[in-house]
Amino acid sequence: MASAGSNHAEFPAALGLPYDPFMQQWRQLTDRRSKGEFPTIEASIEYVCNSIGASVTAEQIASAVDTRLQLTRRALIPRPDAMATLTKLRNAGFKIGLLSNCSIEIPIVWAETEFAALFDVTVFSSHERIKKPTQRMYEIICERLRAAPEDCLYVADGENYELKAAGDFGMNSVLIRANSHRLDGELRQEAREWQGAAISTLSEVLSLVNKDNAS
Repeated sequence: MASAGSNHAEFPAALGLPYDPFMQQWRQLTDRRSKGEFPTIEASIEYVCNSIGASVTAEQIASAVDTRLQLTRRALIPRPDAMATLTKLRNAGFKIGLLSNCSIEIPIVWAETEFAALFDVTVFSSHERIKKPTQRMYEIICERLRAAPEDCLYVADGENYELKAAGDFGMNSVLIRANSHRLDGELRQEAREWQGAAISTLSEVLSLVNKDNAS
């Protein structure tokens, strides 16, 4: 799925505010929003508006919340091979879990998405109030899946050294290079440096699990 953090001009425009000053402050709150420090989308918007000295109405905030949720729904459209791959994994008897660093927008709309019916467990950082690569996040998903770490295949795009953290916990880490065009900066430095198992499409997971079952 696409990144739910994509910033679009319609979000600050719904508040009647210029893009740059609002989005600069919004981006600075990414870590805090992902840790669930703001109980509602409204609270995070109000915080940013206060930070830049902007006065907005309740109607503008409501419009911005709706816009933000629409952008999140748009970001959660499955990639071409995602649904077929997840369905095949479920039909083969595998449990599927999601471990996500995200602000509260994704948990709010998750039940509406095509993904929801295919995941046994979802662990959102904004609900747990901690983020990957903190080990507790990996512990939580294993506990809720009732699975041992060594029996888990952890597939991710290498954000904040999440693959190493999963491996240190005992999981089998695999880099998916689907976002190779977004490897700049520190966020995905691990993806640039990764020397372990890697795939280019989610459907390649099927070959990995079939190989493990055959061995």
